[in-house]
Amino acid sequence: MLSAREDDVSNIHRRWSFTRLTPGSLKASYAMTFACAFAVITVSHVFHLGTDLSSLAVHVLLGLGVMYALGLLDSLMLRGTPVNSLSKVVHVSSFASLLWTLTVLVGILADAVFAKSSTDYVVAGMMLAAGLRVGIFTSVFGASLRRAVVICMVLPLVFFLAFVPPQSWSILANPAGIGFGALFVALAITWSALADRSGRPQVQSTFRLLQAFLSAWTENKPGGVEEIIEVKAHDELVTTSVMRLRSAAKEIAIVLPDVHPGPFGTVGGSNLSYVLFEKFSKRALVLHSISGHSLNIPSKREVDRYIAGLGGLVRKDAGNTASEPVQIRHGNATVTAIAFGNTALVMLSLAPKGMEDVPQQVREELESYASSLRLDLLLADCHNALGGLLDDSDRNDLVAAAKSCLGNLKNAQQHEFAAGFASLGDVSHGLGGAAELGQSGLAAVVFKIAGKNYAIAWADANNMENSLRDKVIARSGETTVLEVCTSDTHATSGKRTREGYFALGAASSQGAIADAYAEIFRLACGRIETCAFEVSLATAKVKVMGEEQFEDYSSALDRSMNITKAFVGMTFAAFIAMQVLAS
Repeated sequence: MLSAREDDVSNIHRRWSFTRLTPGSLKASYAMTFACAFAVITVSHVFHLGTDLSSLAVHVLLGLGVMYALGLLDSLMLRGTPVNSLSKVVHVSSFASLLWTLTVLVGILADAVFAKSSTDYVVAGMMLAAGLRVGIFTSVFGASLRRAVVICMVLPLVFFLAFVPPQSWSILANPAGIGFGALFVALAITWSALADRSGRPQVQSTFRLLQAFLSAWTENKPGGVEEIIEVKAHDELVTTSVMRLRSAAKEIAIVLPDVHPGPFGTVGGSNLSYVLFEKFSKRALVLHSISGHSLNIPSKREVDRYIAGLGGLVRKDAGNTASEPVQIRHGNATVTAIAFGNTALVMLSLAPKGMEDVPQQVREELESYASSLRLDLLLADCHNALGGLLDDSDRNDLVAAAKSCLGNLKNAQQHEFAAGFASLGDVSHGLGGAAELGQSGLAAVVFKIAGKNYAIAWADANNMENSLRDKVIARSGETTVLEVCTSDTHATSGKRTREGYFALGAASSQGAIADAYAEIFRLACGRIETCAFEVSLATAKVKVMGEEQFEDYSSALDRSMNITKAFVGMTFAAFIAMQVLAS
């Protein structure tokens, strides 16, 4: 059974796909704008206005020049709105021009079917483009409705006057064209008013939330969205477990923060893995604990508060011995564990099948079982293969495999051990600026226990391509790779993909990643030194997003989408009616 929170996060994530509908660059937007503007001019002159070739040539040049100049004017008229840039303005022009193009093209078909010749489509297309501009200027740019209505007609009307010969301007008075056009604009105005209020009372302005998201995602300005989500966040006691591996001169840390990296990009605790990596002198693996999106830290201020709490680390266990690793596969699950004194480090994986975050129920069940064995538990979600939410079968596989590991560790012989650390910055590699890697890059700890070398590989990435884990293990040489884990950083999100990010191995060569890991393992093996361990725990009170925010945002999105569908339906019905009634 899925929790409400899991359903809400999945629902919000599905809406991400709409952000991929916009052109990928300013050049692409200009190309689409000019192509559609050219089509509007050509189709209008040839099929609707009946002008000659010389008139068409003159008005093509005039129309395209005016279209370019008016894009700059739009940007000036929208100055001061929360989200405004030339690229976004041209994006709007491209889609408005596309709607206008579709209107005049469908008009040709309607004239043929109903045996008529109408110029109403040219005017109605202008007004339909204006209506789209109203909706986008209010929702995306943050213009007031009154301001958007004024601006919305400037570009379409001036463009119309530029490409339509003066002797044909009288078509602006055609009742059908102007009547249906006015209806399109009225529908856009009404939609803007209703959609913005769709999230109330929990979300006062759906558009303000959208604008804050876009500012953070596209312009690296997280302040607006952090302010919104921090107001709705609540204080929670969160823990951070740290295992320090101390040699004569250096220290390696394995860190398990019980907060979730997120929500996205530059916002809040999304880059928490690197903040912790840096906190522990860039000699750390910051693993993904059993934590979900409700434990996102909402702002940089709260991240600082969380980091300050690490000054209160309290020692829970210490020693200089470790067991040989135990790895159990049960169904789709692979669980790997090592005991350090009375503390068991347990890593959960569902690779290559993949999964989303391990739910808290798994943690609670395993902590209870470990306690019955008088073991303390450091539990990591490897987060190393793309997949869906955990179903009951896979959850049971993980729990069964983990319990088997813990049972084997209870009376396992322990040995003095050594450890070495290396990271991507220490080796030559062919990865360049990998789009899927956070600032910490790749790293590994290699343990030498009972004469054998065992590695835990780590990537500061949001999940992994499903086949990558096995490729890394296959190229590890003489070192046994126990697991390949990711931090689940959300600092790399905001990409134009279905997931909103590149999983490790999606944008970079998997062979190059595996080769880089092989070099890291080799170097870490050369740095192995005898170690002692110390397990500590810090508790801090920080604000986290909580489940209700996701419920509120998901509900607001659903209502807004339902309103949008209804108005799209009404607009389409009016569009069809125009084909029949225009004369």
